[in-house]
Amino acid sequence: MLLLKRLFLLATALLICISAGTVHALTDEYTRQQALERSRGSAADAAQTERVKKSGKYTEISWDQLIPPSWDPAKIFDKFKFDQFEDDDPRAEEALKQLQKQWSEAPVNPAMKGKLVKILGFVAPLDYLGGDELAEFLLVPYFGACIHVPPPPANQIIYVTLAKPRGGIQVMDAVWVYGRLEVEKNENDLADSGYSMKADAIEQHVE
Repeated sequence: MLLLKRLFLLATALLICISAGTVHALTDEYTRQQALERSRGSAADAAQTERVKKSGKYTEISWDQLIPPSWDPAKIFDKFKFDQFEDDDPRAEEALKQLQKQWSEAPVNPAMKGKLVKILGFVAPLDYLGGDELAEFLLVPYFGACIHVPPPPANQIIYVTLAKPRGGIQVMDAVWVYGRLEVEKNENDLADSGYSMKADAIEQHVE
């Protein structure tokens, strides 16, 4: 049963990944409540965000744009035919390992390299430097990724670093991140990412 449960969670993550465009609708109420409950960042952070927004240099992108047109995650999942395995079938465990390996090695879109972008996603923290100050995190396309449910493919994860630690960002907060997108693999305990970004600004998402 454990294997079936893992397959179910992975399949769920796949489906959410494919429909990542629903991120706004799924989180409006959550982000609204978070915004009302606590203040976000310092005055300096807010001023920097305003400068970045007014610069007009950053293009809004969707998570779909990070996936190469030729790469279809649904086809990759289907080819393993997990529905044909019994739960204790050793071939199922091996197939799951192969699938997870392909997830980790999911190809990136080279056309996105070096672009100044803004993208909406959820925060999966990698460290807290005392209190709630955060210096690096994974930006993911759906709520719970890497924390409560399996991670998406590497081409749907961005490793984000901040020039200086920032407070006011919590686990699974929905945020807009502004910065230069780089094609760069990063491995850590939560998940492998195919992209990285040094954040020029971070803004809470509030509808």
